Amino acid sequence: MTVELHVDASDFEHLGRAIARLPDQIKAKAAARAMRRITEMARSRIVKRNAERIDIPPSRVRAVTTAQFNAGGNTSDVILRSGWLPLYKLGATQTAKGVRVRLRGSYRSAFIAEMKSGHVGVFRRQGKDRLPIRELFGPNPAHDITNNPEVYLQVLTELIEQSLMPRYLHEVENLLPR
Repeated sequence: MTVELHVDASDFEHLGRAIARLPDQIKAKAAARAMRRITEMARSRIVKRNAERIDIPPSRVRAVTTAQFNAGGNTSDVILRSGWLPLYKLGATQTAKGVRVRLRGSYRSAFIAEMKSGHVGVFRRQGKDRLPIRELFGPNPAHDITNNPEVYLQVLTELIEQSLMPRYLHEVENLLPR
């Protein structure tokens, strides 16, 4: 099955003239609504791509990701703030040989312990002595974005190219009187 799409440059000229004739208030409101929706779509796609890349549930990434649209400045921010995720929160279970973590594998000689403060984590001894011990951590979602910006910029580029203009036209259509 093939689909052919023929677009004439005059179609864009007609569309541009039609949008130019709209009142400024409708144009601004439609742009704000479209950008707000695109911002939420960007958040969803970044969360999905990040979770796939670092093998953790999307809910963990979604919990530390915010998306905001500033209509006054016409800017959108998708912010992912996180630290290294504790292995215990990724579903660690104690085994006879150590600790097993879903999607991460086994950690020999590691153990799950609760500290006096109530904090529970996966720990490993640093030497042969009883102390010191250190906590083991999994991935950092924000770190992946910092180290691989081109992957996430590609996600945003595709979203803007595919969705922004159709969404803007949809919002204009909703604002126009019937």
